[in-house]
Amino acid sequence: MTRNAGLGRIWNLLVGKTERRLAMVILVTTMVPLAAALYLGTQMFRRASAVWFNPEIGAQLDRGVDVYKDYVKAIKDDLKHQTVAIAADPVLREAARKGNVETLESELDALFPSFTSLVELRVLQAPLANPAPPYDADEVRAKTMAHRDRGRPVDATTEKSLSQIYPLTDDLDGPCVLAIYAVSSKRLDELESAGEVVKRYHQIEASRSDVYQGYLNVYALLLGVTLVLTVPLGIFLARGVTRRINRLSAAINLVAEGDLTVRVPVTGSDELTDLARTFNRMIGEISQSRSRIEFLQRIGAWQDMAQRLAHEIKNPLTPIQLAVQECHRKYDGDDVRYRALLDTTREIVEEEVGTLRRLVGNFSSFARLPHAELAEANLSAFLRDCENQLGHLEDPSLGEGTTDAEPIPAHNVEIRWEVPKEAIAVAIDRQMLRRVVVNLVRNAVQAIRDHHARSSRPDAAAGLPSGEVLGRIVVSASREGDGARIEVEDDGPGIAASMRGRIFDPYFTTKADGTGLGLAIVKKVVVEHGGEIDAGRSTRLGGARFTLHLPGMKILAIAAAAREARERARQQGVETDVGV
Repeated sequence: MTRNAGLGRIWNLLVGKTERRLAMVILVTTMVPLAAALYLGTQMFRRASAVWFNPEIGAQLDRGVDVYKDYVKAIKDDLKHQTVAIAADPVLREAARKGNVETLESELDALFPSFTSLVELRVLQAPLANPAPPYDADEVRAKTMAHRDRGRPVDATTEKSLSQIYPLTDDLDGPCVLAIYAVSSKRLDELESAGEVVKRYHQIEASRSDVYQGYLNVYALLLGVTLVLTVPLGIFLARGVTRRINRLSAAINLVAEGDLTVRVPVTGSDELTDLARTFNRMIGEISQSRSRIEFLQRIGAWQDMAQRLAHEIKNPLTPIQLAVQECHRKYDGDDVRYRALLDTTREIVEEEVGTLRRLVGNFSSFARLPHAELAEANLSAFLRDCENQLGHLEDPSLGEGTTDAEPIPAHNVEIRWEVPKEAIAVAIDRQMLRRVVVNLVRNAVQAIRDHHARSSRPDAAAGLPSGEVLGRIVVSASREGDGARIEVEDDGPGIAASMRGRIFDPYFTTKADGTGLGLAIVKKVVVEHGGEIDAGRSTRLGGARFTLHLPGMKILAIAAAAREARERARQQGVETDVGV
């Protein structure tokens, strides 16, 4: 009992409950049909033996073959009679006896049309050494005195040839006639086939008991082999299922612990495969959503800091400027050098205060950046509107510059808009997404012009002919699944691979006069659209490429839920950065 209990525990450890159950199901579903087939097969063989191998059936088959044989014999007898009739022609016999070839050929011409089954008719000067077909062709040609044929050989597909030899004289070694006839091969083939069938029937009838016993033995062997193999095979097949279930369970536990990088291998082509694929897609979407939420939270924290900085910096700017201006105004002395120092000091302070005011303006704009309010729109029409409105890029408030900045014209930079004619339905905030497109195009123009200025003489930009093109920018759109994608590419210097992971962080910039807020704003807007943005190298132009991935119309339902969450939080007095 102890040994049996120990074996049972080992069995339970090696084989799980699901595997045992599936193995038992496979065993039952396999053995029951085989046992039923063995029983039914035995009964069927017994009944078939009584029906198929009836002595009367065998006798009828033999009689049918005899009828065919009689028919073929009748055909051969008829051909023999025709040959005898040909050989009985007196003119032919006399010409053959005398060896008159000309008369023989003339008489063959006269006789040939009278016998429609003839294929070939020859008069031989002596019998053949081997009178049974097939004949020696060389011997036949050597002994031929006269010869006629129908002009075409025997058609092997529909005809068979039968030959007859008959003497033309009383001398058995004298001249003879060789007649070759064509008969339909259908009956002859049927006779041959029927003979084979009947022969096979009698062979099976003689050995039917051995055949039946062999079949029963095979069934019994199959039943035994199935019994031996089904259990391990069932466990093996069940283990393939349970292994995937265990992998999925382990992945769920890891997700519960916060690991969203786990993925389940997608193998097979069944429901578990669909479940694994759906699980991976769900975890990917959760990971993306968490990344978006974390990004929006970081942006919210940066916005709070920007608002405080703007407040702290803005307050002392006016007193500082007024104090310096007052000092400059109240000096009435005649010291030229001191007057020059005051003038220079006032100019520097006013210039730096202006710079700080622009920086404060940028901080304030970034801090007050609104949430995207999505609505259904046609992306193709939206981009055509952007093309018409932004032809000169003269809206500085949409870029990184302050409201006091000079516009950056796009002359000497070719901007091409590749907008599809078909409508592409998307859910966007037109004003916010326009800000994204403008920022990306504006950055591309600045990058191209700055790169040209660095690589040219200091006075190159001033002396550049108005018709010369510094670079190219391409803005394109296309469908992507049930959503869309927008690409902004240029042939400028591109983005270093080491910087691509940081360019969307607030206050990260490579420009001497940049604030590092433009691309942070771009990503925030794209994330609030439920989309993604990535930066890379343009394979078409060789410079930078920014790709916006926008979801389909289903994002409207998610956006509505996000608005409701923000509204509830606002009513409860809780600040939130919940986006799409």
